[in-house]
Amino acid sequence: MFDTGNTENIRKGKALVRARMLKERRSLSEEERNRMSRTICERFLACPEYERSATILLYKAYNCEVDTDLIFERAISDGKMVAYPVSKIVDGMSLLTFYVVNSPDHFKEGYKGIPEPDTDKGCDLFKGAADVCIAPGVAFDRKCNRIGYGKAFYDTYIRQNRPGTVIGLAYDVQVSDDFETEECDIPVDIVITETAVYRRR
Repeated sequence: MFDTGNTENIRKGKALVRARMLKERRSLSEEERNRMSRTICERFLACPEYERSATILLYKAYNCEVDTDLIFERAISDGKMVAYPVSKIVDGMSLLTFYVVNSPDHFKEGYKGIPEPDTDKGCDLFKGAADVCIAPGVAFDRKCNRIGYGKAFYDTYIRQNRPGTVIGLAYDVQVSDDFETEECDIPVDIVITETAVYRRR
């Protein structure tokens, strides 16, 4: 039988962790975030999943997230295809659609002020399953479970499109083992921080 009481408790617990982690992340100075973001991106660029990939789904940093611009620059230089999401709520459903971006100038302000591909500048729709999807998150644990912002944008997209490898980038302060997940929550395959790489077993 579906335990609605337990589900509600899990959601309340996730909300508390989400609020705490957002506060922790915001407490980092810009200098700290820039330094750690570079280290995290360099760790990703050194991993075999990057080396083997031809297509990468990336995000633009928002609300003090790990900055991914270094990954974009290297991937474009290496001849890889990089796509970014456009977020929409349609009939109450959270939907992501990815568009290929070739220039740092091809962005505009989108959902909640997050930079997104400017389709007026020739960004083509990305189709198919990407080799790597880098999914933003608010909190992760060492088993690679993930807490997002609560709208299930990435859970829905990953479930429907099945990228080859899903990777979370996070500062150490975002890693916590004190939350439970729901059946509908989709873990990532790898979590990369400035000091560690966690792989789901």
